[in-house]
Amino acid sequence: MNRVAVHHSVLDPRDPVACVLAARAGGLDAVGLHVAAEPDAERAWGHGAGTPLLAALVDVLLVSRVTTLDVGRIDLGEPTTDATDDPRRRTLDLGARLGAQFVTVRATEGVDTGDALAGLTAQAASFRVRPVLVPADGVPVREALAAVAGTRAGIVFDVRPSVADPEEVAELIVEAGDALGYVRVPADELAVDMGEVTSLLATLPPWVPVVVGAPRTPRPVADPADPAAPARAGAFLAACRAGVDRLLVHPRALAAERGE
Repeated sequence: MNRVAVHHSVLDPRDPVACVLAARAGGLDAVGLHVAAEPDAERAWGHGAGTPLLAALVDVLLVSRVTTLDVGRIDLGEPTTDATDDPRRRTLDLGARLGAQFVTVRATEGVDTGDALAGLTAQAASFRVRPVLVPADGVPVREALAAVAGTRAGIVFDVRPSVADPEEVAELIVEAGDALGYVRVPADELAVDMGEVTSLLATLPPWVPVVVGAPRTPRPVADPADPAAPARAGAFLAACRAGVDRLLVHPRALAAERGE
């Protein structure tokens, strides 16, 4: 059964603990968290393992049985050092402490992506997290796959159901193989009635997670102090989860349900 996760960006400006609680209320399995490379994340997590939020977050993860899918992000142009305050090391350490499976990375202009990924995967191995390359907008999936070839890194495969070609999606899933870290779908294409079930991700291996990503069209910013906000967030994520299920269901399962 594919794990279904939600990225922190979908629920901003909620704090990570509130994100975990919203994921639980919406029936999701995991969360992806910002811990570096963005101003808000740096302010919240700049002290690494000494961050006061860490203990409360680990506690709510354990109590809710929600897991951490990934932490992010690392820019491949950042230098690597053995210093305990090295930003890359801090990000990897937080990923390990939160039980993350992946750490997201982005290519940097002028830096050889393959060489940088090889070095990062070696560093990440001791933290038991796997780097996944998030392609920039407009970068073809096959180009991203070529960049991670020969490394243990994977890729994030962005899929937009409204414009995706089902045959091409199926082909890319097969071509990616073990290099497929997870599939990400924008929230605004999930939390709506898509009409007929598309089964767009029906061939996705069950061990590959599906992530509810940031909407292409920004949602109105919710007021975290609004007492109704948590319930609305949970309902929104439940609708997203239903959308993911529509993408994952196999046509043969649909036929069986209909008695065909």
